[in-house]
Amino acid sequence: MKIVLILLLSFPFLLSLDPLVYDSDYHASYQSPEGIIFLSYTDAWDETKLQQLYKELIQNKHGDELSLLQEVRIRGGSLGESSTKGSFHALTDCITLYQGDKYTEVSSYRDTLSHEYGHHFAYHYVLSHHLPFSEWSKIRKIDDSPIRWDAFWNYSDDAHQWYPQEIIAEDYVLLYGAAEETDIQEVKSSNEPFYLRTQHENERIPNVLDNKKMFRYLEEAGGLKIDDSRYIKTPELLGIDDQELRFGIANRDQIAYKFNFTFYEEGVKKESKELLKISSDETGDLKVPLEDYLRGTAYSDVSLSIDVLDLNTSRGFETEKYHLKIDRNSMLSKK
Repeated sequence: MKIVLILLLSFPFLLSLDPLVYDSDYHASYQSPEGIIFLSYTDAWDETKLQQLYKELIQNKHGDELSLLQEVRIRGGSLGESSTKGSFHALTDCITLYQGDKYTEVSSYRDTLSHEYGHHFAYHYVLSHHLPFSEWSKIRKIDDSPIRWDAFWNYSDDAHQWYPQEIIAEDYVLLYGAAEETDIQEVKSSNEPFYLRTQHENERIPNVLDNKKMFRYLEEAGGLKIDDSRYIKTPELLGIDDQELRFGIANRDQIAYKFNFTFYEEGVKKESKELLKISSDETGDLKVPLEDYLRGTAYSDVSLSIDVLDLNTSRGFETEKYHLKIDRNSMLSKK
């Protein structure tokens, strides 16, 4: 029965396989110790670079499923009119990377390779992610989201972030994917690290980085432990005390929180401010004083979102906006 289900779910991939997927006219090749074949169809990628690509691949946390991956191909052109950088074919256990003539460094494919390997991981351990009302969808807390369960007969690039297979592949990137540190001085001097962070493609669904029940579910399914460093709690507004906000955060150090304030006067935007704080592992509270911002102003409202960046893994997210009311005495309250 399981084999039949796999075939039914995977059959549409046969219809969308790259027509050159079996092309033997490659530029360079490399075979990994596990037997995975790396093939280059562009002169921008030689055997040395393919070996580097393999080293990047195995930085993603993996188990026995790695040996089931058959090939990783890199092509110089695009996949039709699509702007995608990668695809995974379930029946052939093959990853194809595109635009290799444009992206010539291994680091350019880090998140793409993690994402496509995430598909490989999901097909071998969490096949039910394709099915509505599955245990996975319930634990992922997406039952009430506009998820597209029709990928196999009605796929659209515009809806990419809403397909369950893309959601779980992005989850893999965040929870198991290859990561690197962010220099704290770069964060203090520039907003660029926040723009370059690795984050989930779909930020309208619940944050998987603080879903410990999902951690346990994936660990049991695939047998791979999720590092404690991958846990990042979504900041929770615990209280408002006059001109100070108090947020509950994870008891972890080296997480950067950039508070983005936009102040309004009678519905008219007046100015924007930013405040950066770096967490320590000594407290689960983060206090944000606004007295200096509010003193002597006629602001009536403020909206706030928080950019979160784990300096240990370069992963993060942006929270939804909080909307606060400011009274005549510059006191804050929820709207």
